[in-house]
Amino acid sequence: MDKFKELSPTAQGMIIIGILLIIGIILRWDEVSQGIISGFKRYSGN
Repeated sequence: MDKFKELSPTAQGMIIIGILLIIGIILRWDEVSQGIISGFKRYSGN
């Protein structure tokens, strides 16, 4: 925790946002994966 407090406020914010994004992706993984699959199908012409 001390190393986190030593970081600049910008770096702390980036780490917090990154963690929140990862948690959001995990919680909504079904929808995220369906979006990725439909995007690949669209570009591959299927």
